Amino acid sequence: MNHRVVTALCAVALLFVLGGWVWALAALAGIRGLLVLHFSDIAGITAIGGLGPVVFMGAFGALVVVMDFFLAREFDARDRVTGKFLAAMTLVFAILLFMAFAAIINANV
Repeated sequence: MNHRVVTALCAVALLFVLGGWVWALAALAGIRGLLVLHFSDIAGITAIGGLGPVVFMGAFGALVVVMDFFLAREFDARDRVTGKFLAAMTLVFAILLFMAFAAIINANV
């Protein structure tokens, strides 16, 4: 079977995750001390830490995208709509993770 749409959506999702991860690591590499990892307008700073959580977020995000790619291909072989839906939701997840990386960079640089 041909899974071009699923492959394209997951490839773009992986680019978003890896691009945001590399961007965050490059932007935050020179910062010494604790990083602001989560900020809320109501509660203020709610999470601080080092680069470890940023590295974990990128690695886990990439792993999830790769796993979703294989699941979406299998679903696409059985039901065309479900596979494409899973691939599209993977892309949404990747865009949200990219935005999280951008927010962490914005809060610390």
